[in-house]
Amino acid sequence: MGIKRYAIFAILFLVAVGVYVYTFNGGTYTLTVFGVPLTLPVALWIILPAVVIAIGSILHMLYYSIKGYFIQRNLQKDYKTFLKFSKSRILGLEEDGNFKTTWYKLPARILKHFRFDATKDPDDIEDEEIKNTILDLKKIEKGESVNLKKYKLPEDNYFVRKNKLNKLAEDKRYAEEILNECQDDKKDDEICKQAFEVYATYTTYSNIKKQGFKIDKALFEKLLDRIIDPDDFFSIENDELYELIKSFDYSKTEYVKLAKKLKQFLNPETLISLYEKLSTEKDAAMQAYLYILFEYQMIDKAREILESSAKNELEKFKYFLFLRDNGKNFDIDIFFDV
Repeated sequence: MGIKRYAIFAILFLVAVGVYVYTFNGGTYTLTVFGVPLTLPVALWIILPAVVIAIGSILHMLYYSIKGYFIQRNLQKDYKTFLKFSKSRILGLEEDGNFKTTWYKLPARILKHFRFDATKDPDDIEDEEIKNTILDLKKIEKGESVNLKKYKLPEDNYFVRKNKLNKLAEDKRYAEEILNECQDDKKDDEICKQAFEVYATYTTYSNIKKQGFKIDKALFEKLLDRIIDPDDFFSIENDELYELIKSFDYSKTEYVKLAKKLKQFLNPETLISLYEKLSTEKDAAMQAYLYILFEYQMIDKAREILESSAKNELEKFKYFLFLRDNGKNFDIDIFFDV
């Protein structure tokens, strides 16, 4: 029963009791309170305790009604806060929800230890905002790119980074937009590195150098593949090619494998000159240099190098030269498994 209805029925009851008593006794009665005589109708004296009780009960109900109102209001606020907090946790944000009621404080603390699971469908979630958030994140986990601007997430957020990689996979030209954000202090960032590798698959070598990233062996191999590709007009000047190769720590076998690839687009004179310079600076390049000399039938030059080497050095090539000198002709690629 509401306070208003209770008050009306209480007043009606008190009036009814007062009228009923008055019909039996319409006189007055004097009572001394703290030395002061107080004269009131007998009917009023009869209902006075009930009036006090009624007023007290109304005040009691009013107190708990106000208290319940504030509790309910806090619950409503906490409900909205919990929805916002849940959305933040789903997005991977480390935020604390300011809850006023104990009913939400514990669930919020527990929720901090949970992470978003992309395998679960949000069909049973009634809140559309959270449901749509989960659907967006599921798309990102599946490799799709979505618009995350509405979530106002920090750049280091997992889903922001994953979304960038997804978009980069969908559109390689997006690499340029990423690289514009990659200042010197971000050159080691994995997304910047991947964007640079993608950018290097379609731009010129001049533009690649402008980005200021270090070219590693793997990327260098991809650049060589671009040079070999007849449909790709990518090229690197010979001097720059030499500087790049010199910057890598190739093994003996890797130098030979590289020579096989380089001879697909470099003329013999250029390739021989390149490896001659490399062999003077990199001991590991000498085997590849000899391989090229034998490949292009530069036997006298190879003989000169082998004869000036130590007895226990370059033994395979000395044996190969011995066979040639004795009329045994073998293909260098078959004789040396490189």
